[in-house]
Amino acid sequence: MAQRTVCLCDGKYIGIETIYTVIEGRQINIPEKVKALRERSRRNELFCPCGCGSNLILVAGDKNEREQHFRIKDGSSAAECSAITEGKTSINSKIVLKCWLDEKLKAADMESRVPIHAVDDTNRKYEFTFLTKERKLALSYCHDRANLSDEKIGILEGNSQGIHIIYVVDCVNGGCRGQYPEGLMKIQNRQRYCLLLGENTPSGYAALTDADYDKAILRAVFYAQDIDGLWAEVLFAEGPLKLFSIYEDGSLRFMGQPLTALMMKIEDKFLRKNAARQLQRDREAIRQEEAQRRFREKEEKNRERAEQKRMQEAEKHREEIEAARKKLETLERERNYREEIARRRMAELAEQQQEERRRQKAEAEKREANFIRNMEESFSQQVTPVRDAEGNRWIKCEYCGKIAKEGNFLSYGGRGHVNLGTCKECARRK
Repeated sequence: MAQRTVCLCDGKYIGIETIYTVIEGRQINIPEKVKALRERSRRNELFCPCGCGSNLILVAGDKNEREQHFRIKDGSSAAECSAITEGKTSINSKIVLKCWLDEKLKAADMESRVPIHAVDDTNRKYEFTFLTKERKLALSYCHDRANLSDEKIGILEGNSQGIHIIYVVDCVNGGCRGQYPEGLMKIQNRQRYCLLLGENTPSGYAALTDADYDKAILRAVFYAQDIDGLWAEVLFAEGPLKLFSIYEDGSLRFMGQPLTALMMKIEDKFLRKNAARQLQRDREAIRQEEAQRRFREKEEKNRERAEQKRMQEAEKHREEIEAARKKLETLERERNYREEIARRRMAELAEQQQEERRRQKAEAEKREANFIRNMEESFSQQVTPVRDAEGNRWIKCEYCGKIAKEGNFLSYGGRGHVNLGTCKECARRK
């Protein structure tokens, strides 16, 4: 809701919720309230609460009963307006709470948004959402639990002059997910429980989407720690707001049963459940301790058996190592013996091979000498190259008369001296 929902008249705040009530179960506008506000609007007695000096006019009627508000009268704005508009959920909640109080209390002096200084002599800006001095009862509604300061609640309590205060918060403030609900605990410490206002929707419990008294649901909860130290939100009463009643002393009842009695019953059940869980945990702890003791004893025995087995295996391992060492020594001696025999055989074979090479060399030298003697006359003919049986070519040096294989000559051959050449020694001397 983007419109203004409150005006200032004769120094008092008047909320749009004051024009609503319930008659025979039906939520309607109060014609006297609407008429009076319209008359005061015509006399320019309704002002913007921000202090800008603008006159306001009531927008109300059966065609737009869910969006009734105050707006600035045309041409009356004297300064820049800084009024803060109220959220839709907040005004919806105040409307249904006003209808609830009217139905249950039927107080003729019900006022809304009453500053604390109207009850006691203090200049703090905190206010009661609703107040009836006749019934000595006030209601404080909070849309956001961040606004639930100790100072605010303390001032409301300290300046109530014997007036009983009912605290109601929007349902979106509910839930704690195991955390300490600091804001809501400030209410619980004074009221013993918390009242959460909302409505049932297809997706679950949610904030009021409409100012419909018939749809409003109130949940009564308290917060307590479980045996794990986590905080739980414990529901002990839930139903349509109209099923909650207010008695002379300001106490609340749900379907005729006192809320405190319902809470104590569920609280006792919660505590007994915690105690049962603690007893179960203690028994489980004893059982686990006994199981651990037996396990430790079994482990100790297993360790002793394992140690004995380890020592036996270690002794067996040492014996196996000693046997392996002796076997290795025997194998080493046998290997050394075989290697010595092999070295001797290799030496003998090498000697035989050396002797064979010497013999072959001597025979080759002998063959070459015989070849040279037999073939010396052939070097004078210069038509056919001189070759031995192995195909090696032989040349005769023209200078020193040396006869050798072609590899010992720097040059040889040519027309008229096929088998003649210059040996390397003569080539160096030249």
